[in-house]
Amino acid sequence: MATSSKDYKELSCRDFRADCDFTARAENEEEVMKKCEDHACNAHGKCGSSPQIRQKVKSHIKDIRV
Repeated sequence: MATSSKDYKELSCRDFRADCDFTARAENEEEVMKKCEDHACNAHGKCGSSPQIRQKVKSHIKDIRV
């Protein structure tokens, strides 16, 4: 019996060499960014970001299949 897989977008704090195990996974880039922005503010005190920072973060989002 074959199992189905699904495509996701993923980003983790480790992608930025942070000592944090948080990983955001969602069906689209916008959801990943929202999860990451919430986590960055609540866990790391980094609230708000410039367009340049957002672009850098977006460039690290990976496509994965689960």
